[in-house]
Amino acid sequence: MIWMDSYAKIQALTLGWVACDDDLTDWTDETLWPLISHADIESMMWAMSAFVAITSRPPPAGVNPCVYRLACRIIRDKIEQAIEAKLKVAESCP
Repeated sequence: MIWMDSYAKIQALTLGWVACDDDLTDWTDETLWPLISHADIESMMWAMSAFVAITSRPPPAGVNPCVYRLACRIIRDKIEQAIEAKLKVAESCP
């Protein structure tokens, strides 16, 4: 998938710049902002690629593993919430 490859490369690159807990918090916020501001398919793919990037590697040096796991859970939960909201809208439409 072309979109997943390009998004995942961007997410992996920027995740590689993370050097402390505050950096990871900022990275997570930046990752989720499109999803929170407008949960369209592109923002869901963006967040999903971030989830794949963060779950496929160990925490960077300087990042507490607990903070890293929390970031993974937050991204996962926001993606699930966006999907559930879209399903509710779809179910309510005739």
